[in-house]
Amino acid sequence: MGEAERRYGELAALAASDDPDDVDRAHEQALIRMREMPALKVVAALAYDRTRAFAGRQQKFGTQAVMCDGKRTMWPVDPGTTDSERAKWQLDGLEGLRAQVANAPEIKKGHLRRVLRKRREALSQTQLDEFAARIAEHGGDSIAVLEQAVIAAYWPLPGEADPRPLARQLAQQAGARLVLPVVDGEDMSFREWRNDDELVPAGFGTFGPAATAVELSPSIILTPLVGFDGSGGRLGQGKGYYDRKLVPLDGLPEPLAVGIASSCQQMPMVPTELHDRRLDMVITELGVTKFGD
Repeated sequence: MGEAERRYGELAALAASDDPDDVDRAHEQALIRMREMPALKVVAALAYDRTRAFAGRQQKFGTQAVMCDGKRTMWPVDPGTTDSERAKWQLDGLEGLRAQVANAPEIKKGHLRRVLRKRREALSQTQLDEFAARIAEHGGDSIAVLEQAVIAAYWPLPGEADPRPLARQLAQQAGARLVLPVVDGEDMSFREWRNDDELVPAGFGTFGPAATAVELSPSIILTPLVGFDGSGGRLGQGKGYYDRKLVPLDGLPEPLAVGIASSCQQMPMVPTELHDRRLDMVITELGVTKFGD
């Protein structure tokens, strides 16, 4: 292997790294050296796409992949980029890149959680309080609640959108019962939540009803999330508690899955597996988005 091939291989590997600093270094070095070695234009483009995807943005050229319903597909691409522009960077046209997606570097859940958590951390408590009021306003007009409904809320962690004003409003409108999640080891249950009940630590810094509270199966689950996309894909904390609870139990109807989020938590695409349950709707401070039929 010649020196040029070795250098190309090293920078290409850096450009496909899971470490954002490695990707930045590959991009910088490829831009510096591509006059003497034009093949490095491909590496510069690959690193640029990966940096954009790491930031939760559409990629420019089409060199990055993501899992969608368990199938490797292309991370969303900026529709303004032309094949002529790709050719200047020695890349195939978009259809050619799609054909090679099985070998493209993958954007994983961990990459997106990093940027989404930073976005949430940037929100002030004042903003979160305002968002909670707007979410309650939007959701109160969009969720049909039967009298016998059981609505699951959650105790928000720092930076999470607060579902409690919406949950209380829905319960008052229809006389529904409220529950909060309680984590015990690998399991999560929902226990009845009444305003005069004393709450106790319920796992991961949250609070919930005591062990003496009645356990119920919710028909509506107001779901926390780290990120979501425009087709109802949900990115959680990675523990799988809600993934398991969004699957209906034998003999019970499927619960309505309502994502509660700030609008800054939306991504171009969320990695999903074939078994993942998509959300029925998402409510943010900007309004309600419904998915499916």
